[in-house]
Amino acid sequence: MLIQFLQASHGDAIWISYHDDKAIPRNIIIDGGPTATYGEKDKKGKIAPGILSETINHIRNSGQKIDLLILTHVDNDHIQGLIAWFEDDLKATALIEKVWFNSGKLIFEYFKVPDIIDNHIQLSSADETDTAIKEGVTFEKVIKDAKIWDEKIIKQGCTIDLLDVSFKIISPDDDGLKALLHKWEKKSPESLTAGAKDYNTSLQDHIKTDKYDKDRSVHNGSSIAFVLTYKKKNMLFLADAHPDKAIGGLTHFEYTKEQPIVCEFVKVSHHGSKYNTNCELLELIDSPIYVISSDGSERSPYKQCLARLINAKKKLGIYFNYPELAEQIFTEDDFKEFPYLKIVPADYKFIIHE
Repeated sequence: MLIQFLQASHGDAIWISYHDDKAIPRNIIIDGGPTATYGEKDKKGKIAPGILSETINHIRNSGQKIDLLILTHVDNDHIQGLIAWFEDDLKATALIEKVWFNSGKLIFEYFKVPDIIDNHIQLSSADETDTAIKEGVTFEKVIKDAKIWDEKIIKQGCTIDLLDVSFKIISPDDDGLKALLHKWEKKSPESLTAGAKDYNTSLQDHIKTDKYDKDRSVHNGSSIAFVLTYKKKNMLFLADAHPDKAIGGLTHFEYTKEQPIVCEFVKVSHHGSKYNTNCELLELIDSPIYVISSDGSERSPYKQCLARLINAKKKLGIYFNYPELAEQIFTEDDFKEFPYLKIVPADYKFIIHE
């Protein structure tokens, strides 16, 4: 199994590829990043392909399918690349076998409460594109019309065996889903509400002054996060999940401080935001590598989050899918103070063997 954390600006786009027990090639895509992850218009109005477009074309040209597409939640840096693909590619949905997505309408139906018409928002890309799908068609409508949507709530406590892998769903819980039972509003980017970057503060000083403050985003609280198990080896994908939701999910599956989940790597929640990782969560995890999916153009990753992680783990490697970030964040003194901190090389391959 090969896991690739695509460069999706400040967002997430993850490609998992492997062969199942019958040697059939399988592909799982988790999120699609912001619009530019799929592509941007050049000066002539043509779309210059981005990394998501290149990945999709590789899968298609290999005669394969996207066996499972997971949209973890509706924030722009996770959904817009997918919308841009749907708008640009007439055959997009024909490439997809199954979609997991906890839509607003589905959540209302799950709790058996009247839907709010205003919630059927237009989840389209910010840029106008040459589309076969009119602007304003929602992600939900596209996947429902194409009959590729599972139309089942994916929530904490579920174990789903599919494609010779196993998913233990650790987020969202019912409270995280219930928080969406209101009129949706567009979420302001974190960069507009947070202060300056905290890279100039040393790791040691961050640790001394550390104080956790929780993420209050209801969208992030509804994130689909899970443990993926392949050949008895675990990988932890935290999307933008709230730590209390992840703790609840891991506890449900009987992981404890004394017997934490042992995994190959962790995709750190919310691109390394200080609001989405706390010490209690880290106590439940035993992993050699922690992945930061972000280019740093928004607030995340926070050095405060990384300091919390480094202080909790006495031996670890941090992988940045934009490797230049490590040089911006850490100083020589940081490495002297914490000699066990390793930056995983940019060319490292996340390969899971049997």
